[in-house]
Amino acid sequence: MKILNNIPLAPYSTFRIGGPAEYFVAVTTKQELIEAINWARGKKLVVHVLGKASNTLIADAGVKGLVIRNLTGNIEILDSARPASLLSVKPRFNLVEPDANFNNLAYEESQYQTVWVKLDSGVYLPKAIFQLIAQGVTGLEWFAGIPATVGGATYINLHGAIKFWSDYLVAAEILDSAGKVKTVAAEYFHYDYDESILRTVNDFVLSVTLQLRRGPRDQALNIAKFWQLKKSHQPQRSLGCIFQNLSEAEQKRLNLPTPSIGYLIDKQLGLKGTTIGRAWIPQKHAGFVENLGGASAKEVLQLIKLVKAEAKKQLNLDLKLEIVLWPN
Repeated sequence: MKILNNIPLAPYSTFRIGGPAEYFVAVTTKQELIEAINWARGKKLVVHVLGKASNTLIADAGVKGLVIRNLTGNIEILDSARPASLLSVKPRFNLVEPDANFNNLAYEESQYQTVWVKLDSGVYLPKAIFQLIAQGVTGLEWFAGIPATVGGATYINLHGAIKFWSDYLVAAEILDSAGKVKTVAAEYFHYDYDESILRTVNDFVLSVTLQLRRGPRDQALNIAKFWQLKKSHQPQRSLGCIFQNLSEAEQKRLNLPTPSIGYLIDKQLGLKGTTIGRAWIPQKHAGFVENLGGASAKEVLQLIKLVKAEAKKQLNLDLKLEIVLWPN
């Protein structure tokens, strides 16, 4: 394990934005991850674990402390599993113009045998999805096309289509604030829409156990390819949706046909195409901010501030960020 100094983080982000890490290390095993966290804690440094940074806006000035690039990659299908009661979070999702393919692809999961899968927190999610489908294990296909790691998905309660990460999480192995490795149930994370306790505590996810299915491989593969193709048409040098979708109450108050934040920014606020510097709200999806090349975090934050101000001014609406800010 080699600790490096002053390493630029932009190349490790889907946004291609971000200043240097004060200290930086890449880890490939769970033990290395634990050692890196303990090294930083021993020096009283802030620890930041970096997956694909597909949901993280890194400041232009960079990040103090230790940034750990998590490349742990173990995927294990467990021999036996008992069905577990899983958490449920109500999604804020519908399509302004529903895609017929979306409804046609869905299938009833509960009729298929359950199977537990253990994934390291550094596992790249698209890789896991297609590798598991090839072995007849289904369920995660709804997240295809999202360039996230397992750790990031667990941190934010990743949502894809009408599914949440918490729909599948049984337990997780964490390193707690006292440096103890322990296993916690899904309830520990207090999951909600894009929310978990990991935002406020000093715990780090080492691995997770998910309850999936021995389901229909061909159908799962079709769903995965559908979402992968759909995501490929969205702005790629971005962080996905910047703000959370509207709550049911907000949608009802504003009399909107959808809770989609992209619809609101486009149709209600009229901000699609707005540009600040090299950052803009793209024509493809008004819920995103795209880096046109050379954009700064400052410019992105100015766009975010503009959208929030207009939402408050025009609609008396307080928008909530979906992305994570480094430093926060």
